[in-house]
Amino acid sequence: MCYCYTPVFSKICKVMPDQTGKQQINCTFFMKLTQLTFTRFLAAIAIVIFHFHQEVFPFSLKGIKELTGFLNVLVSYFFVLSGFILTINTGEKLNLKQFYFNRFSRIYPVYLFALLFTLLLILDIRPLSFSWDFHRVLLSVFLVQSWNPNYALALNYPAWSLSAEAFFYLLFPFVYLGLQRLSFRRKVMLVVFFWLLMQVLFASLAYARQPFVLYNPVFHLSTFLMGILGGLFYREKKAWLMAHYRKAVHLLIVTTLVLLFLMLTENKLFRMVYHNGILSPVFMLSIFIVAESRSRLISWFGLRKPEYLGEISYGIYILQVPVYRLLTQATNLKSVMPASGFFFSYVVVLLVVSIISYELIERPSRLFLRRKFFP
Repeated sequence: MCYCYTPVFSKICKVMPDQTGKQQINCTFFMKLTQLTFTRFLAAIAIVIFHFHQEVFPFSLKGIKELTGFLNVLVSYFFVLSGFILTINTGEKLNLKQFYFNRFSRIYPVYLFALLFTLLLILDIRPLSFSWDFHRVLLSVFLVQSWNPNYALALNYPAWSLSAEAFFYLLFPFVYLGLQRLSFRRKVMLVVFFWLLMQVLFASLAYARQPFVLYNPVFHLSTFLMGILGGLFYREKKAWLMAHYRKAVHLLIVTTLVLLFLMLTENKLFRMVYHNGILSPVFMLSIFIVAESRSRLISWFGLRKPEYLGEISYGIYILQVPVYRLLTQATNLKSVMPASGFFFSYVVVLLVVSIISYELIERPSRLFLRRKFFP
């Protein structure tokens, strides 16, 4: 088995008539860094642990427990990775209609399935109330719940990040094309300035205990923009990155040790500001390293089975709450099993449901919609 690093290029082909009426096959190639796909699985599982780790071994042990309480920061990793992947696979020209449709077909079918799944489970324990549920359902259907702090975590609460992602997707073509017109230095200055500004603003409002800043998409936009900047850097300055790869690894190790110290000591200032993108540069650095690593372990990330786990990670993330509710409402396993046994049984069920969702809903619906509207 070869563990050597090989970048993967995929292609999408269309049969289209040329000026003479003859059929021509036009193919668009895009970069696929398969080893990054598996990191989505790791991040999704970590967020599941964050939500449901109470009294679960080994996450309840002293030392590990303190670190587990910070795992929700990996939502910011998703935002950075999203901006990075979109950027490295977008050319100079961008078809707005096709871009928005591809994003819709990628996230909405399973998102809607998870929402309906959650509503059915709620109906099992109480009738839906117009005065209580109407706004929650309406905002969730249109992916705008994160704009209202009263409803950001309504129903399927991890879905607030999809609401933020929808906003990022809406802005991406304009931000990307705008940055393309600037010199690389000005791109860096603009994005870094905006990121610093938002971190200062977030810290000020968080200190004043303003809850709306935690989930509002505007306060996570700089995280997504750092991913875009990272993608532009990867495309335009890859040779420089490779020349300084060892230094990047050393910097990541030192930064990780500092962050572990802050988490283990439960630093109050760090706990107040970590949620909204302050770790974006660290995540971007880790993405660079994984994307270019030639190590045996990271190369294993790019094999088919780990890649597949990354492909079902969206289902793991968006279905974690309805699957947990299903097990706690439809069975008495939580009351008769040890906390650790129930949690790991739940994870197995979540993986199975995510695979079924991916094979029967996510992938087929995406292919059907794209063939239907962009044949």
